Amino acid sequence: MARALALTGGALAVFTVLVVTGAMTGIDDWAIDHVMPGLDPHSHGGIVHSTGLWRPFDLDAVWWVKVLDAYLYPASFLVSALVVAALCAVLARRGAVVPAVVWLGAWLGANAAELVGKLGLGRPEVHWSNGIRPVHVAAFDHSYPSGHSARAVVLAALVAYVFPRVRYAAAAWVVLVPAALVVAGDHTVSDVVGGTLLGALIVLLAHAMIGAWTRLPTSSSSSSAGSSATPRPSSPTSPAERSTSPTPS
Repeated sequence: MARALALTGGALAVFTVLVVTGAMTGIDDWAIDHVMPGLDPHSHGGIVHSTGLWRPFDLDAVWWVKVLDAYLYPASFLVSALVVAALCAVLARRGAVVPAVVWLGAWLGANAAELVGKLGLGRPEVHWSNGIRPVHVAAFDHSYPSGHSARAVVLAALVAYVFPRVRYAAAAWVVLVPAALVVAGDHTVSDVVGGTLLGALIVLLAHAMIGAWTRLPTSSSSSSAGSSATPRPSSPTSPAERSTSPTPS
């Protein structure tokens, strides 16, 4: 677990440096022109979009954009908050209070990291080419990392933790979230990669914290049980035993 945490944290740090220094700008520019048909280059969205907060899509959007936005809706801020709260309540009712608190903290941490990244990190301008002159897509100046991607990873991991039987369905859903975000024009390629790494790091931290907590009572109880189960040497009681036992010096 420690090695996975170190590798994921290191990958996120290195990738963030690449984004901020502009090493990923060429890839993002290419993606804007070729694999982001849902992008409106003149939009100026904020950190939390009102459309995605209260309803999954604009009512006048084309049908395939509505499908993608509906697919992504569980990872939106409000819906994911409700789902995480419900799942943590299930854990608490099962008696797993510590895991419930840890997973709630993981969701809060994902949103806090998103906010810090989008407010504190800036990237070089990315552009949409319309065949005449490049258009600066201002909405992507502070869109790293993708909160949808991070929340999706945390949400899928929590669903798998609470209901292991649906873990494959949760995994299938979260795998397609980054591609759906790019095609819908909500985030650049670098945004979703950074958000996915962030979500993975937070999930690993959650599992490490839960594992460390649950090992503590187990180890103490096992040691006490082991000490109580150890047979004590019996002293000789019969005359024969006393006569054959060594005389203490």
